[in-house]
Amino acid sequence: MRLISLRANKSSFRSVQFNETGMTLIVARQKNPESSDATKTYNGVGKSLVITLIHFCLGSSKKPAFEAAIPGWEFSLTFKIGPKTFVSTRNTSTQDRIFLNDEEMNLTKFKTTLEEQVFSIPPEAEVLSFRTLLPRFVRPRKASYVSFYTVRPKEREYESLLCCGFLLGLDIKLIAEKYRLKRERDRIEELRGNLSKDTIFLEFFTGNRNVDIELIDLTEEITRLERQLENFQIAENYHDLEKQADTTKWQLQAKRNRCTLLGNTVDNINSSLKTRPDIAPEKLVRLYEEAMVKLSEAVVKEIGEVADFHNTLIANRRKRLVKERTRLETEIVEVQKEIDALSKSLDSQLQFLNAHGALDEYTKLSNHLNDRRGKAQKIRDYKELLQKYSNEAQATNIALSNETLKTTAYLKESHPVLDGNFEMFRSLAKKFYPTKPAGLTVENNEKENQIRFDISARIQDDASDGINEVKMFCFDLTILLGHHNHSVDFVFHDSRLFSDIDARQRAILFKVAFELSKMRGIQYIASVNEDQIAAMRAHFSDSEYQEVITEKVTLALTDDSDAEKLLGIQVDMRHEGED
Repeated sequence: MRLISLRANKSSFRSVQFNETGMTLIVARQKNPESSDATKTYNGVGKSLVITLIHFCLGSSKKPAFEAAIPGWEFSLTFKIGPKTFVSTRNTSTQDRIFLNDEEMNLTKFKTTLEEQVFSIPPEAEVLSFRTLLPRFVRPRKASYVSFYTVRPKEREYESLLCCGFLLGLDIKLIAEKYRLKRERDRIEELRGNLSKDTIFLEFFTGNRNVDIELIDLTEEITRLERQLENFQIAENYHDLEKQADTTKWQLQAKRNRCTLLGNTVDNINSSLKTRPDIAPEKLVRLYEEAMVKLSEAVVKEIGEVADFHNTLIANRRKRLVKERTRLETEIVEVQKEIDALSKSLDSQLQFLNAHGALDEYTKLSNHLNDRRGKAQKIRDYKELLQKYSNEAQATNIALSNETLKTTAYLKESHPVLDGNFEMFRSLAKKFYPTKPAGLTVENNEKENQIRFDISARIQDDASDGINEVKMFCFDLTILLGHHNHSVDFVFHDSRLFSDIDARQRAILFKVAFELSKMRGIQYIASVNEDQIAAMRAHFSDSEYQEVITEKVTLALTDDSDAEKLLGIQVDMRHEGED
């Protein structure tokens, strides 16, 4: 795949023509470089917009800024895949549709069509697609120039590895399999973690309780409840009988109280019947005589009469008490008979109630049994799941270990692809820094993560300004020239790549790009600021400068007027965004 031209349906647009082979430069110039006017800069003339429009014509995500700022604009990109020429056309106002060689299609079909033409993606590499791989050849935004390894902000490491590994010709089955196995193990750990949050299982995780012992206790309790439920007899009028028994119990207690009261009364009567006069009349007269007091006959007679009267009263009282005692004793016998009858009745009622139960008690007992059964089953399920997860985790760990061994063997083999990548990157880096160790290495990542390979593009002191950008250039050219799993024949670099590279190294970069693109029949396309070119002028001979720089400029964009910018009009819009 190589780029031919970029055009628009508006006459103001500055069409872009790409050299079909070799180098193409799009230069941003200031009309008056010495001017102090701060509004006249290299930015805003449209050199980076060229890259965005290429992606737009090759199925990038919708650009709301385009629809808002330049509605109705239609851009057409002409490109070749092998000997066949294609033209893709997309309108800013109908971005969900695109034309490929005059055939209208949706974006999904468009991207699938080009994917089949440009990349050889195996089915196991689900992350790979036309849109994830193309940015490796035309980095789309500012964040794409931070690392050789990534092209989008917050790019997932697995996606970066899969794309880079695929384009470097590595065995992506190894990459995909570790990712799959690690995700599977993470899934198992997540499921085990979810178990620990269950209200029943939580007490085992936090209370240091033994699952097997708890299950035995539950089984015994279930057996006891089943037996109890099996022998349970339901009395439909249980509550009425319970009320009758309460009434009988109350009546029985009342009779026992009555019987006690009657018995106490009888005891009091018996005590009264035992009472005798303190002194007989004869004894009283004798006491007076002994005291040498002579009582008259009248007094003695009166004492005798009083005594007779008193005796009569006592006799009548005794007769009355005996009669009352007899009545009470008779009543006691009757009350005791009632007590015996009530006791028998209460015993019978309690015996029935003990042998039977109410329906709600039966239901309560049944619900409790079901609750115990449910808990026991859940614990059994828990044990089975733990065992299942343990088995799966062990199997996954074994598979991960086997994959690690397989990868180690793969990397130890004499591998033309690995050696070729290393030598290509190293040879390119040596053109910039002949004395600095450099190379592109691929190592087995044995850590607990989803990453199979550690791909490292190194140039000694690559943390220094400019060396990181040189490393990025060398890596992109290594991918392009290796032609592993792709038919892309161009790399497009924005001026951002050259900003921190010193003038001498920048001159080497363009010389290398010129030589390789000419020799290998590929395209090297770059947007570059005029000051970046001017700073490296001293590192070219006149003929070199003419051949490498001057003759390769196919479009110059300036800030002198709106007409000399890419769109040919002044438009303020933020065109960078997701692919």
